[in-house]
Amino acid sequence: MKRFFTFAILLFLTLSASAQRPKVGVVLCGGGAKGAAHVGVLKVLEENHIPVDMIVGTSMGAIVGGLYAIGYNAAELDSLIMAQDWNFVMSDRISRKDTYFDQRKYQDNYVLRIPFGKDDYSRLGATGSDGQGKSEGSILSTIPIAMVTGQNIYNLFTRLSVGYQDSLDFNRMPIPFACVAVDLIGKQEVVFHGGNFVDAIRSSMAIPGYFSPVRMNDMVLIDGGALNNYPVDVARAMGADIVIGVKLGELEKSQPQIDNIGDLLNEALDLYMDTKLADNINDTDLLITPSVKGFGTMSFDTKSLRTLIDNGEKAAREKQTEIEGVKDWLNRSQQNFIGPIKQPAKYRKAVRLDRDTVTLGHVSFNGLSQQDAQWLMRRSPLKAGERISGATLENEVARLYNTGAFESVTYLLKGQNEPYDLELNFVGGRKSSLGMGVRFDSEEIAAILLNIGFNEKALYGSKFTANAKLAYNMHANLEYSYAFKSLARFNVAYGFRHSSMYLQAGGLRSTTNFRTHGLKVYFSTEKARNLDIDLGAQFQWYRDFDVTDTDLLPGSYDYDFKRDKFLSGFARFQFDWRDQKNFPTRGSAFDGQFNYYLNRLFQPGGKDFSAFSIHYTHVIPFGNRMAGIVTLDNRTLLGSNVPVAMGNVMGGTLRGRYIDQQLSFIGFGYSHLFKNVLSEATLDLRYRMLDNHYFFLSGAYALAFQNLKTVFADGSIYGASLGYAYNSFIGPLAANLYWSNYTKSVGFYFSLGYNF
Repeated sequence: MKRFFTFAILLFLTLSASAQRPKVGVVLCGGGAKGAAHVGVLKVLEENHIPVDMIVGTSMGAIVGGLYAIGYNAAELDSLIMAQDWNFVMSDRISRKDTYFDQRKYQDNYVLRIPFGKDDYSRLGATGSDGQGKSEGSILSTIPIAMVTGQNIYNLFTRLSVGYQDSLDFNRMPIPFACVAVDLIGKQEVVFHGGNFVDAIRSSMAIPGYFSPVRMNDMVLIDGGALNNYPVDVARAMGADIVIGVKLGELEKSQPQIDNIGDLLNEALDLYMDTKLADNINDTDLLITPSVKGFGTMSFDTKSLRTLIDNGEKAAREKQTEIEGVKDWLNRSQQNFIGPIKQPAKYRKAVRLDRDTVTLGHVSFNGLSQQDAQWLMRRSPLKAGERISGATLENEVARLYNTGAFESVTYLLKGQNEPYDLELNFVGGRKSSLGMGVRFDSEEIAAILLNIGFNEKALYGSKFTANAKLAYNMHANLEYSYAFKSLARFNVAYGFRHSSMYLQAGGLRSTTNFRTHGLKVYFSTEKARNLDIDLGAQFQWYRDFDVTDTDLLPGSYDYDFKRDKFLSGFARFQFDWRDQKNFPTRGSAFDGQFNYYLNRLFQPGGKDFSAFSIHYTHVIPFGNRMAGIVTLDNRTLLGSNVPVAMGNVMGGTLRGRYIDQQLSFIGFGYSHLFKNVLSEATLDLRYRMLDNHYFFLSGAYALAFQNLKTVFADGSIYGASLGYAYNSFIGPLAANLYWSNYTKSVGFYFSLGYNF
């Protein structure tokens, strides 16, 4: 009897095992933006109630597959992909509102910036035997090995996966998951079945040359597509009986479209992965191949992503007969199952920080010296017990990253339930940098802006910067600063400027040449997000001042060129809340300065005088494509016998092109000298066509007078301009025609590059 029961139990178990439903594995390949097509395929599988027992992906396939594995359905993935600003996500940029004021000059002026030098903290994975970051070698050895560190895309994954950020067994997720990367050190494929979920996905899509590799233990990890872009073999090893695979593009490869760096790197990876690809395609039970013709690796614009998702859905529907066959097979096997049907386990769904709030547990700052960690934590709003939104957390991460002191600032929220322990992880960055900007225009022909900064991105301490504009009207500036921990900064700056320009008055022209030396000692704000306050003293010395004909110029100034030294105390207040400088769609900016000149120190019997100036801009949006930009300028000189070197100058497209106090005016190109009070109002109406093309109509009105009694004595000045601009990657390309009643002539201006 005992043997009978033993035999019956063994027979039952054998029949049960043989009758279990086959396991379905879904495999998603890499392809950058083209991977959006995976979402369309998943939609159709859901509609047909195809169970997904495991999901495996590489690169973009790892992103889509990973989020699907932790509970996002296809409709949610569709919404997520379409809602992202992928140009921002695929970069290390910070939105301008989160950028510190003194950092914006780099965004607004420089085409190229190359960091170099030592960092203060150990670099993740780049350690020697002592655990400290390697810093030996030449400047070239300190240049980053990729265009993008992955700051923004890493934090996107983190934002969407709260509750799955501890060290995990990926087989215990709602859907078992695996993704593929490649270790450059071991020169082998690495399959992630567990560990840090965010790190695993980030490793799988680390496109060489574009995204920095992920350093993990003794490995340096890059995009899994280098060896296995379509990992069917991984799904088989996980126990998949049926493999449904999504391979992007045609099976017979046509002439590749290489339009950007993403396409170039993708084609380079294909050279290595083709050998494994053929075997994995042959081992696929149901192969779905969405059309990606005409799309590249970086086709992350809204229209392309929508089309790619739809193409994935279309390709899956074309395989409806095969999908029905899979359904029938699964249903028959389920009916033959002996014993009760096992219900799927209930799994928690990931918390979405883009719409939910969480309570913080322990907060830690990792990767810093203890001193710096304590200093930053004291100033952080992220405290244990606080309930925060995703926006609050990411604004603080952006603020810390924007100090420039770190290569990356990422975060993890650990734990399965609230309160979540917050880990902020810092990777040391290069504190020094080289920068270059270029501009071509019809006034100066060509100009190059060069910058070098030593220790300029340090959290505090000594900093040194030097910059020079190489052009017909050149200038150079050297500045030493000491940033205190109190977020104040002490500065000493020396500047040199050569000015050669035409000064016009009353329709007549005089040639003017001079050189300026300046020394400033002042205190300023440090690490302020939208404003800057300067307070100090300035000494200016004008040399070789020459005006060919002073009889042509206004009589309100003193033309004694021996008066060439000026000492003043000054205060300057600036704020900038615009979303961008060149083509803003909202916000305001203000720049106000007051100088009191101690004229009596260098001029016996002379009287002191002062200068006050304001520049204010406000953007008024009219829908998504049109905006009005109102600009108000005023410069007022108070006192008698003001030297001509401090006179009011207006004209040309750029403020301060020839001389610091020069106001721009759209109606004439040359600089004109005006009386002691100069006021101007400008209205620009700008319309955006397509993504980066703009048409604009501008009008300007100005008054120049000696005092309030003579406001309209010399009449009004007005001008108009009609033009076109294109927002290119090296700065605005602009061309316009202009006219004014002051010159009564039509002019033309062309420029390419940032305005500096």
